[in-house]
Amino acid sequence: MSLFRPQFRTFIFARFFFTLAVNMQGTLLAWYLYELTKDALFLGLTGLAEIIPFVLTLFFGGAAADQYRRNKIMLVSMGGFGWIALGLWLFSLGEPAKDEIWILYLLIAGTGVCRGFLSPAQNAILGQLAERSQLARAATWNSAVFQTGQVLGPALGGLLYGYWGPVNSFLCVLLLIVISLTFVLQLKGLPKPASSMIQESLSSRIRSGISFVAAHKLLFPAMCLDMVAVLFGGAVAVLPLFADQILHTGPEGLGWLRAAPAIGSVVSSAILIRFPPAEKAGKRMLLAVGIFGLCNLLFAASTSLALSLLLLYLGGMADSYSMVVRGALLQLCTPDEMKGRVSAVNSIFIGSSNELGAFESGLAARFMGLVPSVMFGSMVTFASTGFAWLKADELVKLDLSKTEH
Repeated sequence: MSLFRPQFRTFIFARFFFTLAVNMQGTLLAWYLYELTKDALFLGLTGLAEIIPFVLTLFFGGAAADQYRRNKIMLVSMGGFGWIALGLWLFSLGEPAKDEIWILYLLIAGTGVCRGFLSPAQNAILGQLAERSQLARAATWNSAVFQTGQVLGPALGGLLYGYWGPVNSFLCVLLLIVISLTFVLQLKGLPKPASSMIQESLSSRIRSGISFVAAHKLLFPAMCLDMVAVLFGGAVAVLPLFADQILHTGPEGLGWLRAAPAIGSVVSSAILIRFPPAEKAGKRMLLAVGIFGLCNLLFAASTSLALSLLLLYLGGMADSYSMVVRGALLQLCTPDEMKGRVSAVNSIFIGSSNELGAFESGLAARFMGLVPSVMFGSMVTFASTGFAWLKADELVKLDLSKTEH
């Protein structure tokens, strides 16, 4: 990482502490809601509560990231997360009844608004923090740090909830967000994007970002493939039910179940830092998505905590490869003046599918049954991978070592 600019390292620290905090908060909220409701549908509704405001604000966030200083957008958006963390801590101080959980969903909706502006800005800012020749490596480091936060966040969240309770746990989330903000404050002197000088209407900016992705023979199929895999193939939203009903473990076990995929992702990212994806990256990406679906299929049938953790770990390794390839494509194939808008489109495909996937998982588990719903999602993942192999010829032939910078 010494090859990167000092401001890139500052950004990485900010990203780490913030990702740690947000993933802790996700685990805490999942178990907190489950204790209050004992209902899978209420867990699934957390995704719906976040995805609606996220989608409604995301394209505005993408346009803003190509118009204003991206570090300032990050500061304001992450500050919003801080206020939400404060609200969750204050809520946990009382003894809420089940009919008061609408307050939690309101706070979750607030995270959707903040994410809509934060996601494009923090993805687009990489081009201003690393040399162009280092963009692929910067994207890999960014992914590795993000996944590390996803490892430690759920594990710490589950352990803190189990031993310290929700009040102290939500307070720790708030403190971590404050730490991340101190690093963002050090990102000074970054210029406005080049496109900020172009006089263009908001609607025109948004349309140009959508058109760029829709016409791209690599970005569009890669985003579609990951969207389907995350939307139908994941089981993160219903892990509290697997922990309680199938594996018979508590919040500590849930923390490790939430962390297992990210541990696999960190290991995979570490390997990819040393051996970046290059030749046959497209074919290997499709194979990785298929392995991800297979691991989730076997996880649904498992009744052993150790086997379930192993399968989630392997699935995380496979998912990380796909994430790194897609991140490298976004950085290498997108002009800097459009990275905010293209990142917004990417977040629609990938980021929003996490929340829609949470809603789909909760809804499917409610009406199809827990195990059959996850198996069904795995089958959809297999089908989408096969379709991409047959139809997305440019993606199948992708060789990152030959991709133009």
